Amino acid sequence: RDLVRSRGLGDVYKRQKWRFAVDVTDKAEIRKQIKKLRNDMSQEDCQRISESICQRLFSLDTYKKKRHICAYISKGNEVDTRPIIEKAWNDGMLVYVPKVYGEVMHFIRIDSFEDVSKGRFGIMEPISDEISDPDDAVIIMPGVAFDHERNRIGFGGGYYDRYLEAHSGLTKIALAYEFQIVGHIDSEKNDKKPDLIVTEKHIIS
Repeated sequence: RDLVRSRGLGDVYKRQKWRFAVDVTDKAEIRKQIKKLRNDMSQEDCQRISESICQRLFSLDTYKKKRHICAYISKGNEVDTRPIIEKAWNDGMLVYVPKVYGEVMHFIRIDSFEDVSKGRFGIMEPISDEISDPDDAVIIMPGVAFDHERNRIGFGGGYYDRYLEAHSGLTKIALAYEFQIVGHIDSEKNDKKPDLIVTEKHIIS
């Protein structure tokens, strides 16, 4: 079943055709449909909605109390994380970006965007290999889709699930467009949930 009946994002919001039917639970299908909707966004919509999501994040006491942040560098039409990283530097926070080594992911501190280059999967990664995984930090979790129980569909690699299994003390926050929140996602034993999901309209906790 097609989950998106209208190609225009404004139309999708207006008519709320982005909602999933209750019988759609297949993760591969959810991933396919949400990625299509996200890829169809205009740059203007992406920038405008990302700004709203970032402002909600900045208002959270959970975020403001931390001095360390682990954040991926967004690509394509993902919620833009660059303003988050830039504000963190301006606020005197230490910023750590993920780097993949085979099946393992670590975080490495960066002090400017000149400290990264394109790596695996076309994702920007630190040039340095000086691993510095922080113990007390906010970690921004990527994801394709989420539900109101904070279950998550990632990109299928399991990197964040494995990392968070080994670093359980981090405060986990996911950023998502409202259309990425779906009716239900089946969870598995090793899946790690964000503590909070921030969209342009809601904070799910």
